[in-house]
Amino acid sequence: MAENAENDSPPAEPTTDSKGRPFISLADVAKHSEKEDVWMVLHDRVYNVTAYLDEHPGGEEVLMDRAGANATMDFEDVGHSKDARKQLEKFEVGELPPSERGGSDGDAGGGGGGGSSSMLMAVPVLLAAIGAGYYYYATQQ
Repeated sequence: MAENAENDSPPAEPTTDSKGRPFISLADVAKHSEKEDVWMVLHDRVYNVTAYLDEHPGGEEVLMDRAGANATMDFEDVGHSKDARKQLEKFEVGELPPSERGGSDGDAGGGGGGGSSSMLMAVPVLLAAIGAGYYYYATQQ
């Protein structure tokens, strides 16, 4: 009977990522938020970007604002290039455990993300274009 109870329990969460490294929790990432030690999460992967602070084209302040946190939405809102995404590989130190993936700032799929932000940005641009067209039409009468 005890054997049945063991079989009914849910499987244990894995402890290592796809590369055999131990998972890194958001709580552990949060411990790395000082200029001398900066980690952040992008698409459920953890990056140590300390060595990149001085080289970041947007300045170190941009990275420090999200140090020790999930920066996926900020990263996608800027619209980084494929080259920028490729550069990330050398800074990867691990992955979030499955139970902490895909939160409000994350993207469980690891894909493009940022779709709703793009739409929100399109609305004022569209309104400005309509307003400019109306102004032009009205002044030509």
